[in-house]
Amino acid sequence: MKSYKFFCVVSCATILSGCALNYSEFDPFTSDISNSDLIAPPYIDHPKLKTAELARARGDVPQAIHDYRDIIKEHRGNCEKAYLGLGWSLLDANAIDESKKTFDKAITLYPHSAGAYAGLGAVYLTIDQPENAIKAFEMALKLNPCLAKALNGYGIALDMIGDHRGAQANYRAAMERDPGNISYESNLGLSMALAGNTSEAIHILERLSRSPQATARVRQNLSLAYGLAGDMKMARNIGTVDLSSDWVRNNVSYMEAVRETEEYAGLIPKDHIEGPLNQTRKWQDRNN
Repeated sequence: MKSYKFFCVVSCATILSGCALNYSEFDPFTSDISNSDLIAPPYIDHPKLKTAELARARGDVPQAIHDYRDIIKEHRGNCEKAYLGLGWSLLDANAIDESKKTFDKAITLYPHSAGAYAGLGAVYLTIDQPENAIKAFEMALKLNPCLAKALNGYGIALDMIGDHRGAQANYRAAMERDPGNISYESNLGLSMALAGNTSEAIHILERLSRSPQATARVRQNLSLAYGLAGDMKMARNIGTVDLSSDWVRNNVSYMEAVRETEEYAGLIPKDHIEGPLNQTRKWQDRNN
């Protein structure tokens, strides 16, 4: 693409095999996890943990944050799940700096926690740093090659730098580990559309949009796929289900402009459902 720089990344085969990688200039990933003396005591369930998880699941993020912080205060670093839940909840609340600090702290306390590295990777996706996200997800997959959340996040990061083949392999791997999560296949469909395979993308996303689990983002991914295929009427009709007419109009105008470029992969923002499209490249379901 004329105005965007793409970078070489490790292949999907490498990340799935769990090969060790060396990141000498990236502080959060340079510690020797096998020899760390910072490992916290064994995890202990807390009565409030389920309450906090349910609060986040129903969208009551402030309550979830409050509950997770109470657990951490009482256990003083002895509850890995509370740190991870707090990190994700802060990310839900768009408290990016606090979320990053929480995942960094979790990595210090639990250096073998694949979930902590996956959370840190999600933070880097949110602030549009796919290269750093890739490093975090690689560490997560080194620790747990079957962690679906990390596979999905790795796929998003690869899509953001234009490696759609690697991204799609990771989405498929995430789907194998967690077949009930509709967002992974939705991301696969959008990745196909961005790579130019709009016909198969539309087939996948049409099926997902009819599912009882279909979310607004699935529908917007379908709208984008139609737009990238050149069917602006369908893109407009599907877009109006969840977005205002002004936003749909802006999105369609953007897709028309994108289609005029020689290559258009990697330009669709992952948070497009919240507003008009732009060129931040933040565009897919993160499945937090």
